[in-house]
Amino acid sequence: MLAQESTQSNLSISKAFRAICLVSGTFAVLMILLSVAAYLPDHPDFSPFTTFLSDIGDTPGWPQVIFNSGTLIVAPLRYMVLILLVLQMYQLGAGRAFGNTVLVIGALATFGTILMTAVPFSVGPTIHKLGIPLYFFGVVPMQIVIGLKEWSLKDLPRVLPVVSFSLAGAYLVFFVLMILYELDVVSRTTTVTPMIWQWLGFSLSILWVYTHGLILGKK
Repeated sequence: MLAQESTQSNLSISKAFRAICLVSGTFAVLMILLSVAAYLPDHPDFSPFTTFLSDIGDTPGWPQVIFNSGTLIVAPLRYMVLILLVLQMYQLGAGRAFGNTVLVIGALATFGTILMTAVPFSVGPTIHKLGIPLYFFGVVPMQIVIGLKEWSLKDLPRVLPVVSFSLAGAYLVFFVLMILYELDVVSRTTTVTPMIWQWLGFSLSILWVYTHGLILGKK
């Protein structure tokens, strides 16, 4: 009886994890596509090499409405992904210290996302900029912690920690370039811009959600 209940619990967590990953990932992709579609008519020169994601969220009208409201929905969905990831990793042998670390740092990153989104740069530049380090100092160490734990669990495919480390690396490069951007060392027209690394980080975050949902959701 106890074995049957344990199996049902494992299956329910796996199914829930897979479902929330697919839902949150698909919602984020649709949100970005709709935001860009609303942004393009007045900004035909749009390019991920010269446009920040926050530029879209700071554009009055539908671009701002779609992007900011969508991001505020995605943020708690992503935290739910982390909660289910921790529960799933417990079943694979991860300890409580891992779970507590991921959830605390994840809460920090989620709060940073909400600050950046709820307060556009043109409305409150100080608060918006405060959200940037909160988010990136949350995402980078969190993904490193997750990647290290995934690497230590030999039964997991190597693609999972590789994606986690790649996501951490992309956002770390973006954060460094943002510092150089604020210091006017790089700009929107230089060969190396922070914008493309922000888009790369976003793309890798979607890849992370899908790969983890599809692979861990079967465990």
